[in-house]
Amino acid sequence: TRGVSFLVSYTLGHAVDHVSGLNIGGENRPVLPVTIGDEASVERALEIEKGDALFDVRHRFVVSFNAELPGPRDGAMRYVLGGWQLNGIVQAQTGFPFTVIDPVTSIRFLTNRPDVTCDPNEEAPNTVDQWFNTSCFTRRPVAQTAEPGNQGRNIVRGPGFARTDLSFFKNVPLASTHRLQFRVEAFNIFNQTRFN
Repeated sequence: TRGVSFLVSYTLGHAVDHVSGLNIGGENRPVLPVTIGDEASVERALEIEKGDALFDVRHRFVVSFNAELPGPRDGAMRYVLGGWQLNGIVQAQTGFPFTVIDPVTSIRFLTNRPDVTCDPNEEAPNTVDQWFNTSCFTRRPVAQTAEPGNQGRNIVRGPGFARTDLSFFKNVPLASTHRLQFRVEAFNIFNQTRFN
């Protein structure tokens, strides 16, 4: 209305799978080998690997808008003072899940997942130096590395992010059906960091 429009969307989602990395990369190998024809080993591997997908986003909020700024529509001054437009997209979402690995056991042994003793997302510092509660993880003894740790797949939730893009347009009418448009566009205008 009156040259202003906006679109607001909120998405609540939950994606669960057994492996996401085949399609989008970045996922560790399964913790158990599967023997072809052995249904028990297949079922156990599927049970251990079931978890939040790498692309699981629980909450996503997006607002986009554009506004034609008031100015003269007739006369010579419309070329200078009229035809200005402000546009923007603001988006915010929760972070992606990931699996904590033990780099020592992943090189020498079958599994690379440590044991977990508490919820690493609760009472987490959420700082750049330490995002999740690392005291919830315990390295498995070398003698026990033939079996995976009790940590499920993708149980830690990474940091969310927000971003704001703005643009400023100047429309100059050239004829009844043509116009010239000058644009100034800024992406992530507040320089909001997105950690991986």
